[in-house]
Amino acid sequence: MDKDGKVKSQQKIADGAGGFKGDLSDGDQFGSAVANTDDLDGDGINDLAVGANQSDDGGPDRGAVWILFMDKDGKVKSQQKIADGAGGFKGDLSDGEQFGSAVAGIGNLDGKDQPDIAVGAPLDDDGGTDKGAVWILFMKQTN
Repeated sequence: MDKDGKVKSQQKIADGAGGFKGDLSDGDQFGSAVANTDDLDGDGINDLAVGANQSDDGGPDRGAVWILFMDKDGKVKSQQKIADGAGGFKGDLSDGEQFGSAVAGIGNLDGKDQPDIAVGAPLDDDGGTDKGAVWILFMKQTN
């Protein structure tokens, strides 16, 4: 933003735009949630967690979160998908849970010098139909 609260410039991140090279499918809803994760790769630039709550990895609408490692120009330097069986995630997701509907940077929760994130799955069925869940993801250092 400039000093008057107006947009100075912009950068779109989408399938094939802004340096993003991830594999998105129709209907994934990439961008359904976005959060600052602080600096996950140690390059001094804050990174982003982006929800794709209707991604079909492992089954319909299980959802995903993309970690976007950013450069200083607002473009994606690299990315990592976290989903059912991807990105080191070993949690149990079922069809339709919509993991990635909400994401939040929660700082260094476990004290291991690496920012962690929380991810919502509002249609998780543990304890009953669509009661929902929040997953705390303790992130692994990338450098």
